[in-house]
Amino acid sequence: MNKGDETMGVPLASNVKQKRPSLKKTYLWNSMQAKWHFLMGKTDLAIQEWIDLLKQSGGKLKRNEIEQLIKVQAFQEARDYLETLDRKEHEESALISSLLARCYLGQGLIVQAKSAIEEAIKLKPQNGGYWEILADCHLEQGDWKEGVKALDKSCRAEPKNAVIYYRLGIIYAYHEEYQEALRCFQGCCQLEPRESSYWEVKGEMHLKLEQLSDACYSFDRALRYGGTPDLAARLAYCYIQTGQIKKGIQYYKFTLKYEPDHYDSLSNLAAVYQNQGQTQEALNLLDRAIKIYPQDPIILNNFAFTLVHQGKARRAAEYYNKALELSPDHPLILYNLSVCLTRKGNWQECIDSLNKLIEIDPNHSAGWALLGNVYDQMNQYDTAVDCYNKALKLA
Repeated sequence: MNKGDETMGVPLASNVKQKRPSLKKTYLWNSMQAKWHFLMGKTDLAIQEWIDLLKQSGGKLKRNEIEQLIKVQAFQEARDYLETLDRKEHEESALISSLLARCYLGQGLIVQAKSAIEEAIKLKPQNGGYWEILADCHLEQGDWKEGVKALDKSCRAEPKNAVIYYRLGIIYAYHEEYQEALRCFQGCCQLEPRESSYWEVKGEMHLKLEQLSDACYSFDRALRYGGTPDLAARLAYCYIQTGQIKKGIQYYKFTLKYEPDHYDSLSNLAAVYQNQGQTQEALNLLDRAIKIYPQDPIILNNFAFTLVHQGKARRAAEYYNKALELSPDHPLILYNLSVCLTRKGNWQECIDSLNKLIEIDPNHSAGWALLGNVYDQMNQYDTAVDCYNKALKLA
């Protein structure tokens, strides 16, 4: 090949250093800095970085930075930027209005928030998130029924959003609209059938509506999909109420295995054993419960009641009196103490206890009947007959 035919290769890059923009002046760098400050707990520095980024926006909507400011409750800083944008001419007018509404809401400016979100809804009525913000406004104003209407429209706009159904259900449940709440929670379970918390609240609504078999099913599903030992206790309660005693005992034991001091399980399982005549097992559980919460008059009452069934009336009376010190006018404890006193033959103390009971609850038929028995034992037959007659009229 001739020298003249030689071709030049790829030229080398110049060894002269070219000026490149500093990374520290780029949007990416500032954004990373803001995120880093936020993660390190330096919220004030992060806010300043986000504000600096907004100043570089040139009139464009920087949603990410606004969302971050709202997240850290820097509502005024977010507002200052949003209010500089021309909403009427901006292509993201609805979004800007919704972001402003969230800022106003965070600052407690409910009227302004409501006005802003209504503007957004006019432009994009199919956006479920906008209806949720409107619901927040109504709820802040104490108008839960209007809040429910707004959330219902949010559900229609986003029919597969289980979170909205859950929120709607919680509001209904709070206002004791249990059937409506159940309908919402059923929707949650259909949309996300493996979410334990949805099955749990569904179970609670079934309990409120006294639908115990359905409550058993829901709590079982909740426990299966990751529930806590406390859920096992709720399931146990439902099984006991539906007569499935063995299953109830099994789940109470399961709860106590993982939470030995679970108060409700100790007291409820003790009641089950007491009803089955297993008084010593009941006493053992009640003793553990009393050590956890010695100021509960009902537990003291139950402990005393079990002692009576073991023939330990004197010790039982001590616990009944301790319970009455905590709750002096409790009809059940007064009645049980009176029964205990009859076992001991303390007639006058029993009469005093029953008179106090009847003063509190004149229609306590069992109290009148027991008082009749006491007078009968004291050979005061006329008084006994009067008491019996009053008991019969109330029965």
